[in-house]
Amino acid sequence: MKLGFVGAGRIGSTTAFTCIQHLDLDEVVLVDIVEDLAVGEAMDLSHAIVGLDKYAKIVGGSDYSLLKGCDLIVVSAGLARKPGMTRLDLAKKNAEIMRSVAKNIVKHASDSKILVVTNPLDVMTYVMWKETGKDRREVFGMGSLLDTVRLKERIIALGGKPRRIFMMGEHGDSMFCPKSLAEVEGEVDLDRAIEETRGVAMEVIKRKGATFYAPAVCIYRMVKAVLEDTKEEIPTSVVLQGEYGISDVALGVPAILGRDGVERIVEYDLTDEEKAMLMKSAEILKERLKELGY
Repeated sequence: MKLGFVGAGRIGSTTAFTCIQHLDLDEVVLVDIVEDLAVGEAMDLSHAIVGLDKYAKIVGGSDYSLLKGCDLIVVSAGLARKPGMTRLDLAKKNAEIMRSVAKNIVKHASDSKILVVTNPLDVMTYVMWKETGKDRREVFGMGSLLDTVRLKERIIALGGKPRRIFMMGEHGDSMFCPKSLAEVEGEVDLDRAIEETRGVAMEVIKRKGATFYAPAVCIYRMVKAVLEDTKEEIPTSVVLQGEYGISDVALGVPAILGRDGVERIVEYDLTDEEKAMLMKSAEILKERLKELGY
């Protein structure tokens, strides 16, 4: 199995490190506009993987042809979110980067699946899908799994135990939890946990400049689902074409991930209020896509 990364910064390199520890890979490729960064990370990871008694080939560089033959490519290239910025503030700048990345992936690795991590994640997932012309099952984004992990952490911090719960919608301010489907042990203020989840990423960014450990673990879980064909249900940013009554926009919904990418979107029966929240997310994202010319 060959795994590629476009973007060798903290998220890309931390994810690569996580993946080499837990997956049986044949080759890992890191591509970045800053060639020395990609080469240096590949060298460091090459030393690390031998320390794990594994011998996958790890290479880095700025040449997209290195991605040829990748089963899956993780795209984290783009400008990072700064304190005070929303994910949607990044849309115009990162859309240009996504267009360039998409062009190069189509040229050099047209058969690969693509996992988008760049913010604003749902908008960038749609841009990547549109610009590559690939089947929507083969281009998907990470956001809602990360939101779900953060929600679970908040529930645990407030004294509860999440049994079954997930976030949906935009990877941003309009994200929501379908409480009608939630299963949580203990007396927990779920509304408080959800609200704290919406703002917790910025709290991390204020303190250390970026979030990358939790994103790396979530990306790894999605990579594993695809490369090992686990058929796991994971909240995933997917381009909808009629599911939940929504079309032509990417946003977070439960989906089955496997060897073919998004193998099935899971449509749960939501309450009218939850449907309205999902529609709200869709409209926010469609408006931003419209501003970008989509």
